[in-house]
Amino acid sequence: MNFFRKYRFPIIVGLFVLGALAYFSFSAGKGVERIPAGRYLLELTGPVQRGITGVGDWFNSVWRHYFALVQASEENDRLKNELAALKQRTVDRDELELANRRLKKLLEFKQNLDYPIVAAEVVGTDPSAQFKTVIINKGASHGVLPLMPVVCAQGAVGRVIWSSPHYAKLLLLIDPNSGVDVIVQRSRARGVAEGAPGGELRLKYLIHTEDVRLGDKVITSGAAGVYPKGVLVGTVSAVRQGQDGAFQRVQITPAVDFGRLEEVLVLLRRRQLDQ
Repeated sequence: MNFFRKYRFPIIVGLFVLGALAYFSFSAGKGVERIPAGRYLLELTGPVQRGITGVGDWFNSVWRHYFALVQASEENDRLKNELAALKQRTVDRDELELANRRLKKLLEFKQNLDYPIVAAEVVGTDPSAQFKTVIINKGASHGVLPLMPVVCAQGAVGRVIWSSPHYAKLLLLIDPNSGVDVIVQRSRARGVAEGAPGGELRLKYLIHTEDVRLGDKVITSGAAGVYPKGVLVGTVSAVRQGQDGAFQRVQITPAVDFGRLEEVLVLLRRRQLDQ
């Protein structure tokens, strides 16, 4: 009883609406205009039906908008994926073009060599700061042995210091322990180029009377049996008088950008192949 008193008004309205709907369903075939009471019921229940219809339309509109948003989100994700794939294809194409350019230069350089060679890729660097070394993906099974010189299209790179069957470690020219006998191309002045701080080279044992100028090209001399003669080492970037007055202090900027080294050529010296 308390429940009826508490919800009396909503119950009466609900029963009224249900009765009206039942009445209209029953009288649909007869025509409302033939039943006098139907006119009054229609007038009373019309606003309620309009409200119910409006709520239904609102839910339909919300539902349609929801599906439209879902479809738009899916389309957006699809377009994002297509854009990402397109960007990756562009990167791959550019990378392939750059690799082709590097390999073309390497092939042109190879044609000027009288030595058998093995082309290799740089696949790693030494994590320690003690030595300037890199790892290449060719080793003893490819004929790569210690002391063999290594070059690239820009010039001298270094030499092999050890090799496993499929990999080898190179000591780069910019390492302080990597000395190479060189000559100044213009004046034929001779010395030894070795690694210096900052990725540069210094030209040692060059007496003060030798003619060396800024911009001079420095090439390998062919002595010591490591490098063939004429491989570009670098360009003179500084010339100063030594403290003892006997030797000049000459700085060389390497021809090779060791920070961007990717492909190299190992020169297979015949005297090692014949062993």
